[in-house]
Amino acid sequence: MHVDIEGATRIARLAAEFDWTWAVDDLEPLCAQAGWELVELRQGGGSIRTNLHVSRPKANMFRRNRSMHYISIFVSDLADLGIPKAEVRPLLVEGFTNLDVAFTALLGTATSAEPGPEATMRWDLPKAVITLHRGFSAIHLALKSPKYQAWMDEPEPEDED
Repeated sequence: MHVDIEGATRIARLAAEFDWTWAVDDLEPLCAQAGWELVELRQGGGSIRTNLHVSRPKANMFRRNRSMHYISIFVSDLADLGIPKAEVRPLLVEGFTNLDVAFTALLGTATSAEPGPEATMRWDLPKAVITLHRGFSAIHLALKSPKYQAWMDEPEPEDED
């Protein structure tokens, strides 16, 4: 299981420094700066081929109308479904820990962290929210619009009877 720490850190730096408007028009300049290829742009998002050294060098962009919400990027290999989770988990934990160290050196202490089997770390920056998520089969890096993240952070309205 390979985790592209150098590539993920490069993308986090680019995201932190990028002049985001979070309009779909940001996608092509971002891809050009990252050395990525925009494969398909469709109504609900887009598919991107990254240059990360992982088994699935791809990212997906999710949007509504002309506004991008977030981009989700594989920064680790995707575990083969035939490999027992008990073998994959320690590799993902180690890779996630190494990413945490690299991102903390670059971005400072995480704004929030959620431990557990599906751990998440988040850095709230002025123009982007950067999130690392350790799933059961891969590690994802998400670049999110601060406006979208604020909307996601709003508490659910209480059901009134």
